[in-house]
Amino acid sequence: MTTFKLLTTAKATAALITLCFGLVSALAQAQNPVKMKKKILFVVTSHDRKGNTGEPTGFYLSEVSHPWEVLAAAGYEIDFVSPEGGKAPVDGFNLGDPVNRKFWNDKAYRHKIENTLKPSQVRPEHYVAIHYAGGHGAMWDFPDNKALAKIAAAVYEQGGIVSAVCHGPAGLVNVRLSDGQYLVDGKRINAFTNEEEAAVKLDKVVPFLLESALIARGAHFEKAGLWQSYVVSDQRVVTGQNPQSAKAIGEAVLVALNSLHAVSRLTCYPVKQSHQAAFRKAMGIYVQQSLTDEDNIMSEAYYEQEDSTALWLIERWADRAGIGRADKSAAAAALVSLAKKALLRPVAITYVADLAPLSRQQWRRASRKEDDQLTIILFVDAQPGSQDDFKSIYRKALPAFRCEPGVVTYQLSQLEADSTRFVTYEKFRSKDAFQYHLDFPPILPVIDYLNTRIKKLPFQQGLHTLIEFAPLIRE
Repeated sequence: MTTFKLLTTAKATAALITLCFGLVSALAQAQNPVKMKKKILFVVTSHDRKGNTGEPTGFYLSEVSHPWEVLAAAGYEIDFVSPEGGKAPVDGFNLGDPVNRKFWNDKAYRHKIENTLKPSQVRPEHYVAIHYAGGHGAMWDFPDNKALAKIAAAVYEQGGIVSAVCHGPAGLVNVRLSDGQYLVDGKRINAFTNEEEAAVKLDKVVPFLLESALIARGAHFEKAGLWQSYVVSDQRVVTGQNPQSAKAIGEAVLVALNSLHAVSRLTCYPVKQSHQAAFRKAMGIYVQQSLTDEDNIMSEAYYEQEDSTALWLIERWADRAGIGRADKSAAAAALVSLAKKALLRPVAITYVADLAPLSRQQWRRASRKEDDQLTIILFVDAQPGSQDDFKSIYRKALPAFRCEPGVVTYQLSQLEADSTRFVTYEKFRSKDAFQYHLDFPPILPVIDYLNTRIKKLPFQQGLHTLIEFAPLIRE
């Protein structure tokens, strides 16, 4: 396989085996720098009037409390900043909502929201994420606040997450990165829509229409119907449409945060036929033990339909600590011992970074008992200079792929060792579901790219059809 660089000497083989179930490689460590403090900065408005109407406004309480509950439960400390600092005006003050009530009655956080920081008091390097809460007030004092924009750009460029909900994305409209590009340019973005603004009869009151402004900045705007919960996550920017999306955006931010330190590894063992049974059994034990570890995201074992000697171990871990424990386990030691005599040629290992992270629950979504599951991995070697086009094409298509009725899981990843190389992971309920996917209109731009802009045609040379043998969990 051209996807991997294989070592050929006996000494190199032993080295690769040790690498596979020893310390995580320097490459994986480069992907996972020292963790920053578990702190998130929430931005709330200081503006308390809707234009010249005289009607009060402020930050919308549920757009703070619902993501706060999700993130605080996960161990994150939340700080608050506003354009002017001090007590932030509140809108949507509904203490009949138990999450609102929980937040408002928390003495520590009640103190923080009534004594917000000024932008000049914030050190961006202390935060792994910044979240812009909505409320109509944000439309007046978020967009042109240069200090807040610099904080958001700094958090993003140090590898953190930027999120916003409802009118909160007003704070993203003028955020520029160090290369001069707008943060939202080229990204899938969501916010309070023009239709929703008209529905609340404030489209002539707000200083601009948020959806239109984001589109003008180059965003690929996505939306659902009026008042429907809808969240978009793209390239570490997470945006939600309305108050109904408040909890979902907290959950999406948590997924994005968890992915920052994730280690994703694909290992291919070319195993002699005489050792197949023993090796598959040992891989199955490793997979089952991995799945019981709290830091394991997913672990699966397969053989190739076209070449049953090729056994694949596909695993994802929350961080280096988790995969380090797995590599030191008795199950890993058994595989290392077997590999010394069972391999036809050196083991091939690759580390990847997922471009549209999934949660542990999504990764572990199981096929049904009646399914004839089919898993496909496709390695893509993009022509140098075209890899960003490939990512852009795929990012637009990926949400539609994941919503296909016959899709169990779908992911696009980029090889850590080479930015021109990618791999897709595609799990279908049946061969018919896979055929439906191939005929699905959103796939046409992807197929066109694969037929014209990769290093070596046909692209099917990078296609591997996999048959699962562990853990074989079914709904």
